[in-house]
Amino acid sequence: MPDYSRAISFTTLAAAALLLALPGLSSAQGGTGKARFEQYCSSCHGTDAKGDGPLANLLTTKPIDLTQLAKKNGGKFPGTKVMHDIDGRDTVRAHGTSDMPVWGENFKIAGTQPANVRETATRAKVQRIVQYIQSIQEK
Repeated sequence: MPDYSRAISFTTLAAAALLLALPGLSSAQGGTGKARFEQYCSSCHGTDAKGDGPLANLLTTKPIDLTQLAKKNGGKFPGTKVMHDIDGRDTVRAHGTSDMPVWGENFKIAGTQPANVRETATRAKVQRIVQYIQSIQEK
């Protein structure tokens, strides 16, 4: 008999994260980096980005302290890596699920615009979060 406990736990976690993400965004739905962080990331990483959000204890891997990324990378903020971690587009999904929810699907822009225009808009949304995380780095 298959073990569904991990799938059920993940489903519960995902549902809780979505409930915490319901408040609206500022700046005409574009949202500031901080607003997007609070909506999509703080449920696990905490409002102070220290890895102590309300859902952190439900995860098998503790969320990292996002204020220490530059310090742990020789003083240089790893912006590209953070971007890829957030948008999830470089993750090989066939290799299994990620402990961190992949929000890239939420940031994708739908519509009739050319793919490169939608891609640029998507990257701009994620970049706002990356810039916010860079702005809260501790020295």
